[in-house]
Amino acid sequence: MKLNQDCVRSVMLFIEDKYEFGTFLYLDNFLNAKELRDYKPEEIKYVLAKLSETNYLHDKIKWINNDIAYYSTGALTWDGHKFLDTIRDKKVWSKTKKITNKFTSVSISMVESIASQVITNLITEQMRS
Repeated sequence: MKLNQDCVRSVMLFIEDKYEFGTFLYLDNFLNAKELRDYKPEEIKYVLAKLSETNYLHDKIKWINNDIAYYSTGALTWDGHKFLDTIRDKKVWSKTKKITNKFTSVSISMVESIASQVITNLITEQMRS
């Protein structure tokens, strides 16, 4: 299954928006979220599974029969906030996707790197004017 980069961004934004300190977000919160209604449940689950392999979230995942039986996240990590800050802006995200869509395989860390360069270029342009 291909990792949907837009879904990754939407899930991260959802966590940042909905998480309250000392609480948890669960699988049902993601699957029933109106903010994520553009994505199939399988896409959301896959994104959560892949994000659980990163150091972007404080999360817990349990599998039964090759499906997520339990998922919870308590918060974004420092690296999660850093990643989200690089892809949050719609203009930056649009330019980043324009670059990444030209390739068949671009890792999440590469997306972060490209987005950082896009931001740097936009700041440089602003400093010149």
